[in-house]
Amino acid sequence: MWYLIIKKWRILAYWRRQRGSVQGGEVRVIMAEFDAQRTSDPDLDKRLLESLVQHRQNSLERHIQTIFVLASVAPLLGLLGTVTGMISTFEAISRFGTANARALASGISEALITTQVGLIVAVPGLFMGHVIRRRTDDIQNRMERFALHTGQNITSQPSLTRSEKEIES
Repeated sequence: MWYLIIKKWRILAYWRRQRGSVQGGEVRVIMAEFDAQRTSDPDLDKRLLESLVQHRQNSLERHIQTIFVLASVAPLLGLLGTVTGMISTFEAISRFGTANARALASGISEALITTQVGLIVAVPGLFMGHVIRRRTDDIQNRMERFALHTGQNITSQPSLTRSEKEIES
C-alpha cells in the first residue's frame, strides 16, 4: 500500500510542478500524439483528442482504489489478530486458571498489538488515499477543461493532415 501511495504521490508532484505551464508534461505528450494522428475531419479530431485525454485520465486513476482497499483491510487484519489473541487468553485460562498472569498477558498483548498495528496502517493510508484522490480529481478537471478548450478550437480551425504536412516538408 505504501509503495502505491509513494508512487502516486510522486506522479502527482510532477503534475503540480507542471501546473504553471499550459504545454507542460502530459499535455505535451497528448498534443504530440494528437498531432501524429490528426486528420482533416474536425469532428474526428475532437473525438481523437477526447480519447487521448481519457486515456491519460485513466492512467492517473490507476491504483487509487487499491490503496483504499488495502487501507480498509488493515483494521480487519488487526481484528483477526485480536480474536486470535483472545483465543490464546481463554486457552491460558482453561489450562492455568486466572492465577497465572503471565499466561494471560501473552494473549492480551497479542490482541492489543495487532489492533494497534491495524489502525496505524489504516488511518494514514485512508488519509493519504483521500489526499491523492482530491489531487487526481483536480488534475483530471484541468485536463477536461484543456480538452474542451482545445476541442472547441479544433472545430473552428482547419488543420493539415499528416500527408499534407509531409508534402510541405
